[in-house]
Amino acid sequence: MRHSPHPNSAYTVGWISALPTEMAAAKGMRDEIHGAPQSSPVRKGRNSYLLGSLSGHKVALTSLPVDGMGGSSAAVVAANMLSMFPNVRIGLLVGIGGGIPNYDGPKTRDIRLGDVVISSDQKSGGVIAHDFGRRLGDGTFEDNYHLNRPPRLLRTALSHMEMEHMVQGNQISDHIHPSMQKDGFGLPAEAHDILFEANYQHEGGATCATCNPDRAIRSRPDHPDRKPVIHYGVIASGSSIIKHAPTRDQIMKEHNAICVDREAIGLMNHFTSLVIRGIADYADSHKNDQWHAYAAATAAACAKELLQYVPLREKNQAETAKRGLRWLDPIKSYMRVLSGRGKS
Repeated sequence: MRHSPHPNSAYTVGWISALPTEMAAAKGMRDEIHGAPQSSPVRKGRNSYLLGSLSGHKVALTSLPVDGMGGSSAAVVAANMLSMFPNVRIGLLVGIGGGIPNYDGPKTRDIRLGDVVISSDQKSGGVIAHDFGRRLGDGTFEDNYHLNRPPRLLRTALSHMEMEHMVQGNQISDHIHPSMQKDGFGLPAEAHDILFEANYQHEGGATCATCNPDRAIRSRPDHPDRKPVIHYGVIASGSSIIKHAPTRDQIMKEHNAICVDREAIGLMNHFTSLVIRGIADYADSHKNDQWHAYAAATAAACAKELLQYVPLREKNQAETAKRGLRWLDPIKSYMRVLSGRGKS
């Protein structure tokens, strides 16, 4: 096995994905391939890594174990990564998520499959735990668990990228190489992007071929160029997969969320990171795998583009992610959250 020409201490960006498809998309974004780490973990059960450079940064990529998706697994993987690569200063959690579009009221959000959501919010930091809190007497939900904000370096880069995109648009499509498109990461047909009414359940089957097209929401505007759009807002993370549109919409109303996922909740207090989600479904009963690969690719391409806005010199001077941890033991801290769940 060929080893990286760079020591483990040279890697300053940690990239975590959950699914094999997400890791394959990340692998395709590398500008240089570095090989295996120079020093390997001593204990069994440690992560495996793909190393390389993206946008000038030396990046260590890893994924969650196949049977270990969710918050606690993400926390363990992050702790192992920071032990292996002690100078990681930037953390990225990159993969797919469920979009929460909204076409009612003043705060409309035209979120489509293949778009990208980045965790960003001045109040919450961009990620909230939607199922950790308490239901009050008037029916409202009160959060009682707060997650860390991304480091200032990432927040500044995010602001610069957002401003640049207001002028010239994003480059996500350009980063998805034609070879990746041939390998299954291409844009699916527009006919497969259907947002159904919240109270209309899936008719059955692996696709929506038998679902009633008359129950699709008609108020969505035309989207002729079909280029992925980047949305900035709250990602609601929880312990379970959301496949129920009314629940999805309730999460949106209570937390002002525009995306849902499972992994971020276990990561943010152990790995000061930014969450980037390609929209693969609408978190409803019509959820399927048709958009997984393309959404994973758009998320990875967005992460690569974001790194272009992170100055190398400032990054090397920033605090390491390991020093920014709130708790040193990811299992104890995650169990601490679970034990307090639902308490009044």
